[in-house]
Amino acid sequence: MSKNVLITGGAGFVGAHLANELIEHGYKVHLFDALLPQVHGARNEWPAYLDPSIELIHGNICDPGAVRRACRNMDIVYHLAARVGVGQSMYEVSRYTETNNGGTAVLMEELIQRPVGCLVVA
Repeated sequence: MSKNVLITGGAGFVGAHLANELIEHGYKVHLFDALLPQVHGARNEWPAYLDPSIELIHGNICDPGAVRRACRNMDIVYHLAARVGVGQSMYEVSRYTETNNGGTAVLMEELIQRPVGCLVVA
């Protein structure tokens, strides 16, 4: 039986390529991403090169309910969700802290309640 893998921030460059690699190794992959326009454009689309067998979950890492639903029945979690943009982070400090630190806290709180076999944080 293949293991269920959740990748938060999965529509980003690293997450999308990791997802395709995991599919090639027999994992069942689920991507969780907010599809922010700054990264994914105004149309908020998933990368076209993703393997069609990947489950796509649109949601915000800061939303405990969305994170709870995304984590259900997962064996492995790769946490890559973050706001990106070094320059912008210097003047939108609260927004970046809320997502990058607060979102990580939301995920960790969920994983305390629903532990997984492996957690990778990048």
